[in-house]
Amino acid sequence: MNKNKKKYILGETDEEFICVSEKDNQRIAVSMIEQTELQLDILSQLFDPDIYDNSECCEAIEDLALRSRHSRIRILLHDVKSVSQRGHLVLELGKRLASPMMQFRRVQEYDKSIPDTFMIADRIGIMHRPHPDTLAATVNFKDHPTAKELTKLFEDIWKNAEPDPYARYIII
Repeated sequence: MNKNKKKYILGETDEEFICVSEKDNQRIAVSMIEQTELQLDILSQLFDPDIYDNSECCEAIEDLALRSRHSRIRILLHDVKSVSQRGHLVLELGKRLASPMMQFRRVQEYDKSIPDTFMIADRIGIMHRPHPDTLAATVNFKDHPTAKELTKLFEDIWKNAEPDPYARYIII
């Protein structure tokens, strides 16, 4: 990430760059989520605790979920049980909100061979890691072609995925 603290604008800044550190990944993910107006899609094996399991990210996702009745947050995980047992702020938020606007699904076995981890914000901004064993992510706040390609992949996996009992809502 650029050291000069350049402001990246979702849907405007068409500049690809690589994030490699945990801190930069967190900062960029939160920045992109805060700018998301309606739709956030995330595919992850174990919901990347180094990136998403922090109060800033949780607050940004909660703000998005409550911003509009049209907000839609979809999170695909390979192993919801492990994430739930370990504890994750965003997963707990999803359970508390009990809202169809924020949904979690478990990836089917045959889709688990896809190693990619990615986030798509408003079908235009992307944060993409093609290898799960590294934090090196390609980021672009305005990359319609890649966002379109990743959205298609996400939609295909989402159609086959199942709601998971470990992500069920908590009735208070």
